[in-house]
Amino acid sequence: MKIIKRLVTIFLGFLGMLVALFALGYVLTIGDHTVPATVAQDPSLPSITINGYAYHGETYGNPENPVVITLHGGPGSDYRSILNLQELADEYYVIFFDQRGAGLSPRVSPEEITLESAIVDLDSIVDYYGKGQKVNLVGHSWGAMLASAYLGQHPEKVEHVVLAEPGFLTTEFLLRFQQQTQLKFTPGVITHFLKTKFESLHVMGVDDHAMDDYFTHHINLYQGEDHPQAGYYCPNAKPDPEGSWRFGATAASSIQASAIDAEGDINLNLVEGVEIFTNQVLFIAGECQTYIGADWQREQMEFFPNAELVVIPDAGHEMFAENPEDSITAVREYLND
Repeated sequence: MKIIKRLVTIFLGFLGMLVALFALGYVLTIGDHTVPATVAQDPSLPSITINGYAYHGETYGNPENPVVITLHGGPGSDYRSILNLQELADEYYVIFFDQRGAGLSPRVSPEEITLESAIVDLDSIVDYYGKGQKVNLVGHSWGAMLASAYLGQHPEKVEHVVLAEPGFLTTEFLLRFQQQTQLKFTPGVITHFLKTKFESLHVMGVDDHAMDDYFTHHINLYQGEDHPQAGYYCPNAKPDPEGSWRFGATAASSIQASAIDAEGDINLNLVEGVEIFTNQVLFIAGECQTYIGADWQREQMEFFPNAELVVIPDAGHEMFAENPEDSITAVREYLND
């Protein structure tokens, strides 16, 4: 009986310590931790309604000019980091939109977001703005992966396509990517994780996704050298807190989950059918990128019958924000060719 009482005492003491630590973490992170509203809560935000869904989005330029549709990264992020592409609006009609459930677009249930639904959404936007004419696609990171998948299904609707550092286009590249960006639980990473998690507990209102969106958004803003994706940036450069408005956690997890087949295996092929597209495809890579930079993209270019690579100096993964002049010049020269 004494042993049982002692075990109960130890357990209650341990439980009390956990409660105290939780309370301390909660109190120490009290502050103004918020996420911006989506177009569902803030009608003053620019939006584009297609097939009954109001995307956060905007257009630049003359609608009579050739159409350029931009595709942001993530999945789950927004177009804030690629907004410099609006400089193309002197010659093109440039379309920006936050993908379904991402950025400042309305949140939806996980069942509504898959890789295939993202392709269907893009097709509806291509038809809406293309009006039967071919369009140009400029995709960055995940957006470039989406553009590749779309190109394989609808090559007849695309004139030019820019793939700015697509992460991985097949299962093989995905497994390699996971291996080289594997998270290491260093003291810095653990501290940032716990701090961000406690901060997210203070996020209230807006919508039911706000807390998860805050956590996912800010967990990627870790500044330490042991960041699993530190190789995305130039020396002394860090993730930009102003690089995006809001992250869609559900959109990210749902699209990633859709790459898992019924047997639980990863099954990803974003280049199926691209061999039909014989126009030149432009790949872009940042000079500082050490994970999915120039060498990585040269390998992925082999899936396309006609591809060219431009390496942007003094830029990492966010080349349109880090070196917009050279990045946009490369895109413009390609589109005008």
